[in-house]
Amino acid sequence: MSREVTPSTYIRKLDYSVLRRLADFLDPDDRWRDVLVRIHRTSGEPRYTQLHVRRFAALVGQGKSPTIELLTNWGTTNATVGELVGILRASGLLAPAALLLPEPVLSPPPRVCPARGKEEDPRSLICAEALGSWTLPRPPQPPPERPPETKKKEEMETEADGTGFVSFSYQELVNITGDFDDRPASEGGNRLGEGGFGTVYKGFVDRTPVAVKKLSPEEDTLAEELRLQFHQEVQTLKTLKHENLVDMVGFSCDGQYPCLVYHFMANGSVLDRLACMDGSPPLAWSRRCLIATGSCRGLDFLHANHHVHRDVKSGNILLDENFVAKISDFGLTRASPARSSATVVTERVVGTRAYMAPEALRGEITPKSDIFSFGVVLLELLSGLPPVDEYRDVPCLMELRYDIEDEDEAMTLKDFLDQKMRVTDGVQAERIYALACNCLQDRKVRRPTVEQVLSELEDVCKGFLAEASGIRS
Repeated sequence: MSREVTPSTYIRKLDYSVLRRLADFLDPDDRWRDVLVRIHRTSGEPRYTQLHVRRFAALVGQGKSPTIELLTNWGTTNATVGELVGILRASGLLAPAALLLPEPVLSPPPRVCPARGKEEDPRSLICAEALGSWTLPRPPQPPPERPPETKKKEEMETEADGTGFVSFSYQELVNITGDFDDRPASEGGNRLGEGGFGTVYKGFVDRTPVAVKKLSPEEDTLAEELRLQFHQEVQTLKTLKHENLVDMVGFSCDGQYPCLVYHFMANGSVLDRLACMDGSPPLAWSRRCLIATGSCRGLDFLHANHHVHRDVKSGNILLDENFVAKISDFGLTRASPARSSATVVTERVVGTRAYMAPEALRGEITPKSDIFSFGVVLLELLSGLPPVDEYRDVPCLMELRYDIEDEDEAMTLKDFLDQKMRVTDGVQAERIYALACNCLQDRKVRRPTVEQVLSELEDVCKGFLAEASGIRS
């Protein structure tokens, strides 16, 4: 191998020659299937379905390696060599495991949570030791002169001073959310849904509804990363305020979980409204145009202030009581250099795969990746379809556009449009579809800037915008 491989090495960082050697072990007799069935999502569900199995198997007829394609796909989720070797050993595939890691010890010993005195799943990272500054209160003890936890907590609170945000105690948030009642709000509970790196609950502060996001680590998230997500969200919303960005009320960092408190968005996410969740009516064409323009204005504001969101998607665009679009979830946001064309490269790939640009899958951070993701959102608004559906003939929404452009396919743009919309302006729809396709160019230099996207949307939707402005004034 040309570079050192450790258990924490990302699979996507492996040399192609290594992948080729793994394929020599796993392609014969379809042993890659033994690996595939042991790959699971954070929820515990299998990551790959029988549809995936058939697609990987079909690659053999194209002269491609199912093993390489599988590992390349799984690698985009930041899977590590340690995880792969663990699966290989569990499957009895010791030779390919030894190719990667000759050492038998792959995982750290179970983490012991001092607050509870029992073993924890090392991937859960929710015990007091893992979260450091977010520890549960303990009985008074003679502490060291300056314990590290106290210092971290003071630094965190100092950082948030002067923001205008309310500093809630963790117990206050427990009280206002009914002890983080996990029953869905539609069933009398308080859970609104899953947000970035946590669960969102409804609560009330002085009879005013708020949304409380309780941050909790995902399977492959380290405690320090979660801490950074918290800081990033607070600092971004402290600095950037705009009508089309979500409003933060406050935060809590004195409990077991860090929490962020926002103004309640009465109409939920664009993703849920397009799916008509909880019996909500379909979004009208005019409203979809206004949502597209409003969210683009928020994105324009972010880019103008040299920030890259990195997780633009319909689930992160929320709607207030007037259906005004507001971009949310800034935990992955990165400040970028002043030049909008500048690109930064990071070791860790983050975001939602169904929205990610080719360069984002390589770890590049650039405003043009946000534009690509926004192109997928425009396709969702046009079609009413989710970004990915494993039961569709073409699971990935962004790839459906190839069927529309292919003269040999029966699908037309009219077929693609959401039939639940009562009225659709064909010319407007064609222009927005063309704009979406431009946003989805594989080469980032060919994509429009956010200013160009916003200008086109405002021109297409100028009648709706004038009407909405008159209503609000």
